[in-house]
Amino acid sequence: MRQIASTIACCMLWLVIAVDAAAAANFRHVTFQADGAELAAHLYLPGKSNRAPAVILIPGSQESRNLPGLAEHLVSKGIAVLSLHKRGIDGSDGTWKTETIEQRAGDVLAALRYLKGVGAIDSNRIGLVGHSQGGWVAQFAAAKSRDVNFLVLLAGPAQTVREQILIDEQIHLTRWGIPAAEVQERIERLDQMLTASLTNPAVCGDRPQHYLCGLIRFDPTEAIRNIRVPVLALYGERDPMTPPKPNAELLLAKLPESTRPLVTSRVFPEANHVFWKSKTGLRDESGRLKHRYVPGFLETISGWIEKVAAR
Repeated sequence: MRQIASTIACCMLWLVIAVDAAAAANFRHVTFQADGAELAAHLYLPGKSNRAPAVILIPGSQESRNLPGLAEHLVSKGIAVLSLHKRGIDGSDGTWKTETIEQRAGDVLAALRYLKGVGAIDSNRIGLVGHSQGGWVAQFAAAKSRDVNFLVLLAGPAQTVREQILIDEQIHLTRWGIPAAEVQERIERLDQMLTASLTNPAVCGDRPQHYLCGLIRFDPTEAIRNIRVPVLALYGERDPMTPPKPNAELLLAKLPESTRPLVTSRVFPEANHVFWKSKTGLRDESGRLKHRYVPGFLETISGWIEKVAAR
């Protein structure tokens, strides 16, 4: 599974946002314990707010960090933010290379317990914001804890990990102009290769050699069936990794009937996997794009959280 790079150095837009937000907020580097490991995070508290609503930001796959500028935007709107660092990233113990979705969700729940103890935060108004693979993590954590009060999925899949890998490759090949018969042949070979490699004890035995070893069998269906809180699901029109139509439909189909009226879904025109304006949305285009979110992306997230948290 290839993650479109979201860790590129922030452009001046993000620097301006960060400076403005820092002037109005209490920002600090924090640590907490999770299953014997010390995890790190950035905590943003609104400068003039008490008992504020809060979110935990959950990054995507591999070495991903959280989407740049998102934490600063939310705190500028009076929403506290705990921007979680994955294991092995920016001061957190361990390594992301062997973590499963379930283990990552355990880290999120440890972060939630920490956040509930912060006096400036309203413990009854804490939500999870997951991007890409972080969406699976957020779904699993929300299904496990009644302390999660709302859920924001940013290109968060409702497909299985295996389905996502295959459809991502299929869309890339198709948009690159590969003939349909050859696309089908290549996808079948990839599927066979995944099975052969990830069931091989030499690759995925006691000492896993690939980060997909602990992920490839994950299916979010059971977690989604147990979500009982409001959900905001945002998609990019040109995102090949989490294509909007199948994932939005699967999310609604898998959610409990009582939760479906609590879902708000939106597709952003021309947006890629990290919600930048794009022409194709494909991974070979990302280095040529302006690192700016499509109009309304940040405001949609903060506005929805403000509305849900006010209930």
